[in-house]
Amino acid sequence: MTINIYVFNSKDVLLDTLLTSRYLSTLEKVSFDKYTNLETKKEKIVSSIFKNKYIGEYHLNEFNKPVSENKYFNISHSHGFVVFVMDDVPVGIDVEKIRDVKNDLIEYISNEEDKRYIHDNISFYEIWTSKEAILKAFGSGLNTNPKNIISLPINAKRVFNGHVYSNKTIRYEDFIITVSRQADEDFDLKIINEII
Repeated sequence: MTINIYVFNSKDVLLDTLLTSRYLSTLEKVSFDKYTNLETKKEKIVSSIFKNKYIGEYHLNEFNKPVSENKYFNISHSHGFVVFVMDDVPVGIDVEKIRDVKNDLIEYISNEEDKRYIHDNISFYEIWTSKEAILKAFGSGLNTNPKNIISLPINAKRVFNGHVYSNKTIRYEDFIITVSRQADEDFDLKIINEII
């Protein structure tokens, strides 16, 4: 089985170009005015375009996660890079730009097994994205102590809150991406560079 990851680098596109998308309503275009940071604004616009283009109608659950009656989906962004995934089962995705990590962040998210695995910035972000993708697939986001989430081995199945999750982690350019599916089956990932 192959899961598509739709990717878009919003840094390469002008804000005005994004705002001309046919997948945005006039009301949505105005709603982005509240974001003062240009990178954040562009990421939010691309996220809305993905949701409108591939999902259509959705609402926010009790954890403020967008959900649909027809399809499971999830979005993540980091430093202008936006990723989107959809599936027939609960799914979560996380993307992080590989950059220097401070020890206090390692201490905050890592249990002893994680600490033994982390030997550089890449291995840290493999752990981080693995934990966050599972939480997003579960639907709660980072409302659970990250130390309590099993993240190893990286590309494997694990149990969280009574459900089996299969994870797949890849490096793409300067980013680490993890997809977590609430399913007991292996899968591959395919990157699709989105044109918006």
